[in-house]
Amino acid sequence: MLAALPVRASASVSIAAGGFTTNAPTSTGGAVILSSGASIPAVPLEVQASLLTAIGGTGGYALTGEIRGFTGGGFGGAYIGAGAGVANLSLNRKAGTVFTAFAGKSVAPFTSIELRVYRQTGDFGATAGFVGLRFSF
Repeated sequence: MLAALPVRASASVSIAAGGFTTNAPTSTGGAVILSSGASIPAVPLEVQASLLTAIGGTGGYALTGEIRGFTGGGFGGAYIGAGAGVANLSLNRKAGTVFTAFAGKSVAPFTSIELRVYRQTGDFGATAGFVGLRFSF
C-alpha cells in the first residue's frame, strides 16, 4: 500500500570537467558538463538534462535529455545511461541530432569518474568522447 503513495522526487545538480576529443574535425581539448535531474523514487533511475560545452579545440556544444540508472548506491556505486538531444559538434558547424551513452564510477563521496561518447548524426556528423571527474551537489 505504501508504494501507491506519492513520493517527492529529489533534484540534483552536478558538474563534470575533463578531456574531450572529436573526429570530424579532429580536435582535442577540454569540456565542462552541467547536469540537473530528478530521481524517480520507485525505481533506481534519474531523468536529467545535460549541457556539454567544449573548451579549446574547435568548440561545440551538446544539449541532451538523459536517463541514468544506478548499479549501486553510496561510495563505490556506479551508473550507466543514455540520452538524445541537439548538438553542434560536427565539421560543418550546424546543429543536429545527437545521441550519447555514458558510464561512471564513484571514486570518493560526491565524486565520480565519467566516460561519455557522443554521436551527432547527419552528413557531416561527428563522434566525440569525454572523460572527466563529476562532482555532485
